Amino acid sequence: MKLELHEHISRLLYDHECVIVPGFGAFLTRYYSAEVNHATYMMRPPSRRVYFNSSIRENDGLLAKSVSYLEQINYKQAQDFISKRSAEWSLALKGGTKLSLAGIGRLYMDDNNRLQFTPSLEINYQRSSYGLSIFRAPAIQREAEIRKTITKAIEKHVVIEHPETKEKKVAGWASVAAMLGPVLLATAIGYSYFTTAPQPLESVASFNPLSYSRSITDDAKPLAAEEVKPEAATLNTDEVNKEVAEPNITAPVKENISPVQVIGHYHIVVGSFKEQKNANNYISELQAKGYEAYLAGGDSSFSRVAIGNFNTEVDARNALNGIRQNVNSGSWIFSN
Repeated sequence: MKLELHEHISRLLYDHECVIVPGFGAFLTRYYSAEVNHATYMMRPPSRRVYFNSSIRENDGLLAKSVSYLEQINYKQAQDFISKRSAEWSLALKGGTKLSLAGIGRLYMDDNNRLQFTPSLEINYQRSSYGLSIFRAPAIQREAEIRKTITKAIEKHVVIEHPETKEKKVAGWASVAAMLGPVLLATAIGYSYFTTAPQPLESVASFNPLSYSRSITDDAKPLAAEEVKPEAATLNTDEVNKEVAEPNITAPVKENISPVQVIGHYHIVVGSFKEQKNANNYISELQAKGYEAYLAGGDSSFSRVAIGNFNTEVDARNALNGIRQNVNSGSWIFSN
């Protein structure tokens, strides 16, 4: 087959609000208007998001007809293909595996053995919002508000002195000036004499007051610009061996990694670690936040942590922007 079953479903969701997988369940889309989060300054365009209903299982012929047309096979063969894939999905879910369907969402069984679904935000099925992505817009501080804040800060730290205290300080400085006056006068006369007299030229060592150096330990040293994975080289892992900088993990995280079924061949790498333990900790942390994090293959000297897996490069690039904004700005695409 040219496309996997979840890819056929994803293609149909752009034009149909309900796509039924016979004997398994239905994937539906629901419209959401534009959203603004005033706490995080996040703005989300209008979208259609996917949700799942396991009680709708009757075959309406839509999916089989689309598979038959795109794969150039007859209707019976298309039905057999759908039945085989849905049976594999059911078996994987019963075995405790989280089923990740790129661009659609994640299916898994909870502690009460009930089927749960987490929608994917990688693809927006609202055609009128094509090309629009989530972005941040920090609040604008007006100049008057800034001045008001500065004024308050100054007033808080200025100490108002009593007039008698000021007079005592002035009197004290006057007595000091009276004692040091003759000394300062003699110093000024001597300086004038020596600066006006001819002085022999002396060679002095040249130096640059702006140059400095500092040592950086290997553990704290950030990656140089050339060590960051360039987007142009995301699909050539044999020629580029540098990795994304390791995320700063300050405290150990309990390693409780849920297995994720990797279907696609394109992955978005959000972190790379020299030690397997740190990679596992980061995966646990991301999964706790609802991301489908897992270990991607590649360079044996690094453990690559990836989010989402895709069958095509186009799908991976569509999801890359959102992951760079929400997880790691240095994320890049890796294929195997």
